[in-house]
Amino acid sequence: MAPDDEYLLGPLGCGVQTGAGAILNVLRPGPTDSLVISGTGAVGLSGLLAAAAAGVGTIIAVDIIPERLALARDLGATHVIDGNEEDQVEQIHDLTGGGATHAFDTTGVAPVLTRLVDGLAWGGNLGIVGAAPGMTLDLLPVMQLGRRVQGIVEGNSVPRVFIPQLLELRRQGRFPLEKLVTTYPFAELEQAIAATNAGEAVKAVLVH
Repeated sequence: MAPDDEYLLGPLGCGVQTGAGAILNVLRPGPTDSLVISGTGAVGLSGLLAAAAAGVGTIIAVDIIPERLALARDLGATHVIDGNEEDQVEQIHDLTGGGATHAFDTTGVAPVLTRLVDGLAWGGNLGIVGAAPGMTLDLLPVMQLGRRVQGIVEGNSVPRVFIPQLLELRRQGRFPLEKLVTTYPFAELEQAIAATNAGEAVKAVLVH
């Protein structure tokens, strides 16, 4: 990695590794599969980059921020869905021909998880990386159609193995991590936090 790209190493340790690992290490969708990603922050978009690198045939990004959905398209999403729309499940079924084979939630919001489960095909698999204490999920739709809900921690990865794999994908031009990162001088810490909270920056990196 070139010296000018050293600022990209930091994000690989947490959010990027979590999102990309969820796709490449756990869910493992392929070219004939369909994937719905809910939430297009650093974790969700890292998962999207990984899905595009893996050649997943249908990649659907869901969010409520138009600018993030536009970025998702730029990074490889074949379709996007406005998270404020009431017919999200119907849209997923229409776009995937009956339900997605895989889904990945980065929001930890109960109604979002419910919609993702309902959007899965028979035997579909939902990976989650967060949940609020006391949050509940109706398991009847999971059981009836053989769907699965799986918890994922840090992409279920071994960092010393997986991080070099991501760097190699980037070297090949298949994992453009730099499109997720916005750098700020360390003195602009407050601005970086504000930009992140406002959704203007996907992954803020402070540079000394």
